Amino acid sequence: MKNELLPIGVRRDGSFYTRIEWASITDPDPTFWVCNLIDDDIERCGGTWGANDEKKADVVLSFFGEEQEISKIRIFRNVGLDYSILEELAKVVNIYVSTTDEPRKLRRKEDSIDSVEWTHIHREEMEMAEGWQEIVFDTPVKAKYVRFELCENFCTEPFIPWIETSEIKMYPEK
Repeated sequence: MKNELLPIGVRRDGSFYTRIEWASITDPDPTFWVCNLIDDDIERCGGTWGANDEKKADVVLSFFGEEQEISKIRIFRNVGLDYSILEELAKVVNIYVSTTDEPRKLRRKEDSIDSVEWTHIHREEMEMAEGWQEIVFDTPVKAKYVRFELCENFCTEPFIPWIETSEIKMYPEK
């Protein structure tokens, strides 16, 4: 693979390069920055998007203005700090797409994710375990923007208001 030419916008691991366009929640602590979703760091004490919210967190990723066909998504389940517990992981992830430029109007934390029209393409029940979880679509899905909605965590008592995951990678059809 050393001398193999890859299509523009595709990493050596076969996933698309993506850009974070907007997030409903992030944290000033670099351990929990939303930027960790695309940085290839899957270690404890770094590489986690820890959204400090107990109900829902949204992030919008794009392909730098290009429309792509996605056939597979891999999500790395990870919690941030040494004392974090697996119950803080996202329990459900809803995935939406848009093929328009409408998501570009999301700019500030006050903006509403529901002000954009999205097409729901998948609901994934996540496992409470660290490591990769793979979602393979029967038919590739076209997208310019992809929204990931993290819904609740596994915590019951005592309740901890964090919804966490780590890397999100999207792949073209092979």
